[in-house]
Order: sequence, then structure tokens, then C-alpha cells
Amino acid sequence: MRIPPWIMCFVAAAQAADYTGPLRPQVHFSPPVNFMNDPNGLFYDDRSGTYHLYYQYNPSEPVAGNQHWGHATSPDLYHWTNQPIAISPAESDEYIFSGSAVVDADNTSGFFPDQEDGVVAIYTVDTPNKETQHIAYSRDGGYTFTKYAGNPVIDSASKDFRDPQVTWHHDTQRWVMAIAYAADRVIGFYTSSNLKEWEHASNFTQAGLPGVEFECPNLVEFSVNQAVAHKGKKHVLFISVNPGAPLGGSGTFYVVGDFNGTHFESETPHAPLYDFAKDNYAAQWFSGIPAGHPPVSIGWASNWDYTEEVPTGETEGWRSAATLPRTHTLTQVDGSWVVTHSPADGLAPVRGAQLGSWDLRSGNDGMTVDFSHVSSKAVYLAVAIEGINPLSPVGEVAFQISSSASGESLDGGLRLDQNRFWISRAGARLFTTQDHGNFTSEFRTEVSIENSSFSFSAVVDRSVFEVFLEDGSGSGTMSFFPTSPLDILDVSAGELEAGSRVSVDVWGLRGVWE
Repeated sequence: MRIPPWIMCFVAAAQAADYTGPLRPQVHFSPPVNFMNDPNGLFYDDRSGTYHLYYQYNPSEPVAGNQHWGHATSPDLYHWTNQPIAISPAESDEYIFSGSAVVDADNTSGFFPDQEDGVVAIYTVDTPNKETQHIAYSRDGGYTFTKYAGNPVIDSASKDFRDPQVTWHHDTQRWVMAIAYAADRVIGFYTSSNLKEWEHASNFTQAGLPGVEFECPNLVEFSVNQAVAHKGKKHVLFISVNPGAPLGGSGTFYVVGDFNGTHFESETPHAPLYDFAKDNYAAQWFSGIPAGHPPVSIGWASNWDYTEEVPTGETEGWRSAATLPRTHTLTQVDGSWVVTHSPADGLAPVRGAQLGSWDLRSGNDGMTVDFSHVSSKAVYLAVAIEGINPLSPVGEVAFQISSSASGESLDGGLRLDQNRFWISRAGARLFTTQDHGNFTSEFRTEVSIENSSFSFSAVVDRSVFEVFLEDGSGSGTMSFFPTSPLDILDVSAGELEAGSRVSVDVWGLRGVWE
């Protein structure tokens, strides 16, 4: 068998990939070289226990363009093995855009007469004149794909018709596709019995939704309390927008409602943001997660406002990372539906030695931990505040993650008297708002302090920072670029209620590329 040259080039690049650079994340996935953006085709193969991550990939340059489907696999969502490119363009003016992948266990497509683990990828092909939907099938578990001879499975005359996400709808026993009519700001729903022939079922939009163009829809079913939801389930429609996100550039919001197999009905008058910072876009949910387990997602930890200009392209030859893998629940906070976020498996596959545990008391108190000896330069911080007076909360709990060499820092914290949580990357100086005006320095979100306690946790990983608030009811994702590695963590508690207590626990994280 003749191996295509692009596969040989990718294998050589993957083998030569350098994950040791000072800005290269150690517990977040990033491409071996060049440019990555949206995750695609996420699925879990329960027969082999393997998670598959495909992603928008330019194997030639550290900027967008020449879009392929890159591919990596993992047994635990953290330790990834780079695989050869999964799907490539057929022509020089063709791009393989975003999409999804499913295991066709019942062979509805007819591609897999003798197996139960056949995989079908559904994706957009972008050409100079239009965007159409194609499928490809894999008989080896998602490693290599054969393009369907009958493509496109959905034709169009539009340049703004993209990003199909396909799921199996058990009640109707049909495949369902959510897809973006991008410029019209509409999500379309199609159904199929065989993944080849698709029928348009309905369209969804509503007044007041943000953004100039819709992209990367994901329709996700959540289990919820039967006392507040019909049949103990709700559907959440996640929609990414670019440009025109509320924080600038690209971003994601979600709408909660019910889906009957053909139509989505929203019960969310104002669509909440998926993330209160600026670097979590186009999150996609894994198909194939076993029943009874929470939904799992991975997003793109960047923003189209500046992603092609951040310094890792010039200094280390790669651009963009994925978010941490996250598990999610759907709950109600103050009468409104909220999607929660938690690092998958509590970071167990990468959590290393505990660096310390501290109790900070009311008044003014603080702690410092030097993690320069942690080879990954990645740490996990968990903070719990107790003894808050919810009727009149006072004081602040703040953190700073700094460089002992340059003094650069990330900063953030909770202002209890203002019900506000904030994070800032202004102290990291390799890439700043002076380099790109849309590289916003600080992000903040309102928090609800209705009880006597509040908690948050965070992961700092060389150039990616993620924070999770109060049982995951909020998350903030932020890329940052210091000239020297961050290696000192300080947490302080000031002007708190008498008798209050702040517990701080810190762990080093083990790099997955070592």
C-alpha cells in the first residue's frame, strides 16, 4: 500500500513535536505543530475505552487555513497520542470544516455489515462558492476514513451553511443533525434514518440572541430532577458566534428547552454565556458517553480576535490549545437554568503531589507556595470560604500567580461585598492589549452569595488558565503569555467577617507529554 506523502509528513512532525517550550501547556491538548482551532468529531469508543479528539488543523502554517481534521486519542481525556491526519481536502481550494462523528453500532448506514464499531464522520466541505455537508466512514475505529461516493449528503448554494452536529434521538429512532445557517443566525434541524439521506425538519432562532454569525451548534440532552422537568430531561442548545460575541470576537451561549426529535422549543428568554472570559469557543460534546454518565465537552481555548497573532507561533511553532475536558450538569440557580462545569475526573489522571494546605483566618492573612520545582509548571488551586454573612458579606479573597524571574503575574479573586469575581492577565507582558487592542486584560462576573460558604478552583498551565466557581456554576477561561514561567502562588484574605475561615489546597499537576 502506498502511504500518502501528507501522512508521512504528519507522522514525522508528530514525532518531532516539541512539547517542552515555556508556553506549551502540559495538561491541555495542543497540536504537534502549526495551527489548531475548533474541536471536531469527539466520540468515545466504549469497546476500546478510547476517546477520540479531532480538530480543525492547518498542518502547514501556524495560522488558520488549509483546514484538515487533525486527530488524537486518549484513554483518560488527558494523556493524548497524536495520530495521523484523519480527513484531508480533495482539492487545493477545498477546506474540511467542523463537524461531528458517531459510532453506527446498528449499521444504519450500511457501511458496516460485519461490525458494531463503525464510525461515521459528518462535516462541512467549504469551497469558494458554497458549503455542503459530507460524510466519511471508518472501519478501523476512527483512525482512517473513506469518503462516501454519494457526497454531498446535503447540498447547498450558500457560503454560510456549516458545522453539523449529529446525535441519535432514541424516542424517534432517527439521527438528528443541528447545523448553522451562519449569516441568517438560525440553527437548522435535519433528520435521517441512515446518515446518508437527510430531511429538513425545522429551524430555530429567537429574538435577542447575540452575535453576527452562528457557528458550531451542539444539541445536548441532560438528565434533571423530574420535579422540574418533563421526563427528567432537558435539552440544551449551545451556539457559538463569531464575530459579535458579547465579550468581543468569538464566544458561546446556550439556550435551554425541549426537543421532540424535530423541533426545539426554548424556555430561556435571555441566553447565558457559556464562559465569563474570552477564550472558550466552539465547545463540542462527546458522542458515545455511556448512559447515566454526565455529558463531556472540550472547547477551543482561544478567540478569533487575536488567535493568529499570539506569540507561540513565532517562538514555538504552534498556536492554540484545547480547554480541559469538562463534565457538566444542568441545574437551577435562583430559578434559572445553569450548565455547570467541572474538570473531568477531578483531574485525577494528572493530579500530582499536594504542595500544601493552609487555613487563613478572618482579618488579614495569606500564604505563598513556590512551585518552581514542579516540572510541568502547572498547578491546581482549590479555595473554600466559610463563615460568610450572606446578608452583608464583606472582604476579599485574592490570588496572584507570578514569575520569580520577571515579576509578571496572573491575578484574580472574589470581592464578597460586591458579589464579584474577577481575573486579569494584564500582568503577563509577552502579549498584551498594546500588541492587540482586543486582547482584553480583565474579566469579571457577578456571583450569588446566598449561603455562608463559597468555593472556587483553578488550573494554571503555562499559557492557559481556567477557573471554576461554586460547584461549577461558572467558569472563566483565559490564555496568557508571560516572558518567564509563572512559579509562585500567593493567596490572601482581607477584611473578612470575624470568625470566617479560608482553606487553600494546592497540587502540582503532572505533565502529560513528559
